[in-house]
Amino acid sequence: MAIEEMELVTIVGLMSELDSVLLKCCESGCFHMEPAFVSASESHGLKLLNDKNPYDVPLKGLASIATSLGIKLKETDFSECSLESGEDFSSFCDRLEKPLAELSEKKQKALQIISERKGAVIQLNHLKGLNEEFDRIFSCRHVAVRVGKLPLESREKLEFYDQEFFFVPFDTDRSFCWGMYFCPCEIKDIVDDLFKSMYFERIVIPDFVTGNTAEAFERINAEIDENTQKVRAYDDSLSGFAKEHEEEIQQAFTKLKFKHDTFDLRKNVGALKDKIYIKGFIPKKNHKSFEKLFEDSRTVSVVFMPPEADASCTPPTVLKNSWFAKPFGMLVEMYGLPDYGGFNPTGFVAITYSLLFGIMFGDLGQGFLVFLLGLFIGRKMSPQMGGIMSRVGISSMIFGTLYGSVFGFEELLDPMYESLGIDFLPLKIFKQTNFILLTAVAIGIALIVISIIINIYVGFKQKDYERAVFGCNGIAGLVFYTSVVVGVVGTMLMDIHIMSKPFVVFLIVIPALCIFCRVPFAAAMKYREFRLSEDGEKMTIGNFIVENFFEMFEYVLSYVSNTMSFLRVGGFVLSHAGMMLVVMTLMDGAALAAQPLVAVLGNAFVMVMEGMIVAIQIIRLEFYEIFSRFYDGNGKPFDPVGVRFSSQVD
Repeated sequence: MAIEEMELVTIVGLMSELDSVLLKCCESGCFHMEPAFVSASESHGLKLLNDKNPYDVPLKGLASIATSLGIKLKETDFSECSLESGEDFSSFCDRLEKPLAELSEKKQKALQIISERKGAVIQLNHLKGLNEEFDRIFSCRHVAVRVGKLPLESREKLEFYDQEFFFVPFDTDRSFCWGMYFCPCEIKDIVDDLFKSMYFERIVIPDFVTGNTAEAFERINAEIDENTQKVRAYDDSLSGFAKEHEEEIQQAFTKLKFKHDTFDLRKNVGALKDKIYIKGFIPKKNHKSFEKLFEDSRTVSVVFMPPEADASCTPPTVLKNSWFAKPFGMLVEMYGLPDYGGFNPTGFVAITYSLLFGIMFGDLGQGFLVFLLGLFIGRKMSPQMGGIMSRVGISSMIFGTLYGSVFGFEELLDPMYESLGIDFLPLKIFKQTNFILLTAVAIGIALIVISIIINIYVGFKQKDYERAVFGCNGIAGLVFYTSVVVGVVGTMLMDIHIMSKPFVVFLIVIPALCIFCRVPFAAAMKYREFRLSEDGEKMTIGNFIVENFFEMFEYVLSYVSNTMSFLRVGGFVLSHAGMMLVVMTLMDGAALAAQPLVAVLGNAFVMVMEGMIVAIQIIRLEFYEIFSRFYDGNGKPFDPVGVRFSSQVD
């Protein structure tokens, strides 16, 4: 697995060619743009173009018009669109907005009338039986009238007040009583305060409610019907307006989006008098196709250089992966891309992730279902997620065959192995628990050793000798870790006396001292100078010893914790087998007719729950136990310029 080779591209041309050059950069689909100057100097005539985009306002206006008309904006051919400048597009939007605004305003007024009338109907429903006209009731000079609702418990208290008022109820539900109260105008403030204290909620009868309740109902319902018909007519008019103008709106939007997005790129364009300077990166494989875009332009020169030719900008990273590893690039990008020229771990992740998933989720039948589900998701939803699932499904099938497990039936493959004469397969998980746990730790040790070897390779490639030779994940760390592992395994498991004095001194103590003194040793190799600190600042020997003692303690602790962390691999093997044993037990205890249903539901539950847990746990192992030893993930993503169409405009 590697990282795509890049080339630094510098484009120089006349200011009059700016728009066409930017458009060609977008059309290429492979140009990652960088600022032309790190610090432009106005005194020397250098500047970065940072003009206000004249297409911002019309683009938002056109998007708003399309939303109002229910038009889903999309890319379309705009060769027949004659609009060019920002003013042209603004005039186009104004021409559409005037009739649209008139129709929308009329529709909103009709909707407002409908809303008000429906609200009045709800209130009038509680005043049925009022045969007197509202105008006459509210036109009384000497009597104040209030309409509203009163809590039922408050109504019962009215008889205890001796004020000059009376309450007329019209409707009652479980909580409230709707009605009117009347009182002399001279004491209306006192009576209003009294009813407020009893939580009376006043209802204001709108001016358009006239006559008695029956007449008001008839008149209001007629107005609702009339305005509903108007809204339908306005909707038909808007729909016709949308059909009439949709094609020119789509063309104008596409052309406007091209002009808007290409104009936005000017903020990275350098200018010197009448010359423009554009700088960026392209993948080396696109050299000929990119050069061909400008071969007809006599006033534009394109220069290709090595990616490290300009120290002011860092080349972006594009992962170059095989067919098998490509979907796992999603996990690498989740952690962070490698630096350009660094190590691409996608292939390593693809192998280790598939291997660990198969070990932890080994079942021939369930793995086959995961494989099929991965194919479906890859075609219909996410190619990367589907690709990962199909690959781990195959791994699960392989290890499920070794375990002899098919949908939890552990004895199903026994006759096949007996006929082949293979007596050590299938592996019986609960009978070989110690073997499985020790194997899990051994896998962890192997992966840690491989990770350290990768770190050594990366360190030498970057000429970082502290990292490659003296670090805890360098040659010294590799010798220290493997020697301790060999010594512990030989002494405790094989009863072989390996920990001799020369072994301890040369393979454990000396590597540990190299790790402890990694900074001064690396400085001596690189600068031919003995330094206690990386940046050359003064540090006392006491501070150096204390600081590195605790760091050394942390390194040793990480060796132990990272190694033991792989016990979870064996733990999930046992967990999966245990959960399927529970399913089989429940199936055996169920009625004969219900056993297939129990088996299906049990397998589905185990696949969903444990499949997700295993997937997450492997990501944790990859990121914390493996990546932490050799991977930085500080790379810059490759982001080619282009026009990105969306119905939503920021």
